[in-house]
Amino acid sequence: MTPMKDSCASLWASRLRQNQGIRSLMEDLGQVTGHPEEILLGGGNPAHIREAEDIFTACFQSLASDPNLKALLGDYQAPIGNDRFRALAAEYLSPHLDANLRKDNIAFFNGSQNAYSFLLNIHSGKMIGGNFKKILLPIVPEYIGYADQSIEADVFLAKEPEVIPTGKHRFRYGFNKENFDLSNIGCVVMSRPTNPTGNILPLEDIQWIEERTKKNSIPLLIDLAYGNPFPNLIAAEEPITYKDGRTLSLSFSKIGLPGVRLGIVMANPETIEILSSYAAVGNLAVGNLGVYMMEFLFQKNILPELAKNVLRPFYEKKLELATSIFESEFKKYGVEYEIHDPMGGFFLWIRFPNLSISNHQLYHLCKDKRLFIVSGHYFFPGLNSDFSHTKECIRLTYCRKEEELARGAHILAEIVASHQAKSK
Repeated sequence: MTPMKDSCASLWASRLRQNQGIRSLMEDLGQVTGHPEEILLGGGNPAHIREAEDIFTACFQSLASDPNLKALLGDYQAPIGNDRFRALAAEYLSPHLDANLRKDNIAFFNGSQNAYSFLLNIHSGKMIGGNFKKILLPIVPEYIGYADQSIEADVFLAKEPEVIPTGKHRFRYGFNKENFDLSNIGCVVMSRPTNPTGNILPLEDIQWIEERTKKNSIPLLIDLAYGNPFPNLIAAEEPITYKDGRTLSLSFSKIGLPGVRLGIVMANPETIEILSSYAAVGNLAVGNLGVYMMEFLFQKNILPELAKNVLRPFYEKKLELATSIFESEFKKYGVEYEIHDPMGGFFLWIRFPNLSISNHQLYHLCKDKRLFIVSGHYFFPGLNSDFSHTKECIRLTYCRKEEELARGAHILAEIVASHQAKSK
């Protein structure tokens, strides 16, 4: 293939060709060879859980024998989903989100990543009046997939979080309320639980933010890919509800269906209408499989019990096991480390305060040993200060098998120990 000349590429295309965190992460997943020594602790794949997969198999079997199969395979949906499915989702999700949703509040996309590529561009960049609006991330680190979504450059704005010690080798990030400035902000965006740290911003902090966004008519976007009502990996924290001024998004990926690519957006009708125009241009139509599976799962009210009785217990046990394994290896090799309190999701966010190399260099050293991790430097879009955590942290998934976690912990501890300064 002939390389694209700079003169033939837009500024946006040029930025897309640069090193992106989300592209690096997904290419690592896609380039896996199946070699027995590969240790896949980097990606966001959910675990394969037999009880969940049995339910999804039953769903597929039901769809395969349904007379509507020809419509599933042979007909387009509307850009954001047909009215029947949108009405079904509105009715089903209303009690779970303490709201009175209608179909005009619902849009379907090919995954919530796809939805955010539209949402972030709706609310940022050059506005009709000529002013330029930015996207505020109230707490970082934040999801790796947001950073390269915007068509306009330099649209993200963030500031250092509070770093709160919570115990030996433990900390968490807190929301920094100082100098909270909404000037020239088009939207405020957060994930809850936060990917990559598992942080769950307290409702009182969200309410504090919302008091200010509402005064300025600024939408608050909350990504619930790991949150309530499913997969509901939020431990004992209070759930999010739908309110006017909020845009919420749900995903089928983390219940165990990443290949289906279904994201659900709940927003005011005006936002939904704009999203429909975006979707028609960018996607033509949402895929059929996800919404047909949604109909099956919603009508049988499967997901709340699946989350409560299968997903949460499974991931809680995985978290306990993974934490024990990594801490044991770190102690054995004398590694200095801190782990962010993993309140939700299924990742460990680990800081190595005495690391003598950058986390990106650590990523490459691990990859040379067939250990895949994610460098933490990707998770701070819009942060312009010299915050040490941007170079000292990594993200790991704990969704893998015990033997794989153990081998990964051994390799990681060995490499970090050999690149650890005596003091800092």
